[in-house]
Amino acid sequence: MSEFQFVEKEIQQIDQLLAQNYIFTNITEDLEGAYVTFMNEETKDEIILHIKMAETRKYFSSKLHEQLNK
Repeated sequence: MSEFQFVEKEIQQIDQLLAQNYIFTNITEDLEGAYVTFMNEETKDEIILHIKMAETRKYFSSKLHEQLNK
């Protein structure tokens, strides 16, 4: 899988969770990427995504900024 396809897949996963009323609750970064915890506001279900690509980390940072400024 090319780098572009990998970034596209990670972004789709983030967008899908946000569309299902999940919000960012925790982000832990290390040398392997970022572990982003999402929680559904209605059901309280939690999902952790391992985001590996730098471009995707930039993307979720902008989405987090949007969430914090609502």
